[in-house]
Order: sequence, then structure tokens, then C-alpha cells
Amino acid sequence: MARAKSATSLSDPRRAEILKLIEENGPLTQSQIAKAMGMTWGQVQWHLYVLERDRKVRRVVKDGVTYYVSANASIDLLLE
Repeated sequence: MARAKSATSLSDPRRAEILKLIEENGPLTQSQIAKAMGMTWGQVQWHLYVLERDRKVRRVVKDGVTYYVSANASIDLLLE
């Protein structure tokens, strides 16, 4: 079964939970999100892709590590 391209980023409750987790806890890696959500790395990868595509989250690389932050979060969070 193919994934629907028209699905909105928050149409899946897991994406809403991931977004809430990121908003409440600040920058998180994909592995941290997977562990907190009890999901596989691949599942989280897909949900982050959709959230990023819909500009709900963005990725920031610091010291070679990729973090996900809320799209409306200040970039200064990672620079401290």
C-alpha cells in the first residue's frame, strides 16, 4: 500500500506527539525521539520527513550531530 502524498503532517497522531516532544524538550536527535516514542528509527525517520516537508520541524547540525527543532524555535537554542 502506497503512502498518501496528500497526508498533512499532523494527520497522524504520532507526528503530533513527535512535534509536541520536540517543542517541550528542545533539540532532539532522531535516536532520542525514537527511544522516547518507543518507535523504530525508520518509523521516526518517515515522520520527521513529513514534518520537515510541511515545515513543522527543521534539522540543525551541530558538531556533526543532526538535531530536530520546532520550525518556530530560535536557532540560538543550539548555539549555547
